[in-house]
Amino acid sequence: MGQFIKAGRDGHILTITLDRPEVLNALHAPACRELSDLLDDFGRDDSLWIAIITGAGRAFCAGHDVKDGFHDAMPETGWAGLSRRYDLFKPLIAAVNGPAAGGGWEIALACDIVVAEEGATFSLPEAKVGAAATGGGARRLPQRLSWHLAMELLLTGKRIDAAEAARLGLVNEVVGPGQALEAARRYADAMLACAPLSLQATKRIALASLESEAREVQHLAAELNEQLKRTDDNREGVDAFVAKRPPRWRGR
Repeated sequence: MGQFIKAGRDGHILTITLDRPEVLNALHAPACRELSDLLDDFGRDDSLWIAIITGAGRAFCAGHDVKDGFHDAMPETGWAGLSRRYDLFKPLIAAVNGPAAGGGWEIALACDIVVAEEGATFSLPEAKVGAAATGGGARRLPQRLSWHLAMELLLTGKRIDAAEAARLGLVNEVVGPGQALEAARRYADAMLACAPLSLQATKRIALASLESEAREVQHLAAELNEQLKRTDDNREGVDAFVAKRPPRWRGR
């Protein structure tokens, strides 16, 4: 059992729980490294075929732990062990039990199936704290939506509820309170009726059709993220967030 991430297996299904409920499961660098190691193990274990990701308490994941800063080293596989992971072809299911903000939504966007409880919300507010959605959001959202809708969400940080996310095709199913894990398990059970290697081959082909340039795009995202970390506005965004005041942007 990890310090920040819990995992439990039931037959061929692994359930991963982001376990920092005191900060709405926001992840700092140590938690990202722990999650990355767990996903490494999942990928290598031939007896595990499907993973479900959910959050402890009332949130799915509030994204990066802004109070921890942006300067600690992330794993080679990127934020949450997912943004630069290109070789995990086993199905991932997000059981979104509450708010999924910033990197939290990016985790869900990295999954193949998303179920969300009625009270769940989704947003990419990174620009409001002097950062950008470099954990996969700015790459994946324009793939799933029209350009204009995707850019509205990315450039304003607009928050949408589970029903709106489902209407836009970003959520497979909306369920009642406390039912996300049960619903995710139903999808996993349906997948268990399929040959596991066939599932992996199918996902690999699907990803190749969408993300032939994913490595190059994510490399650019990493470069821009490093540039943003060095800006005055990035420091101001974090300071304003911690102080709970409006940021004073300077454009530098």
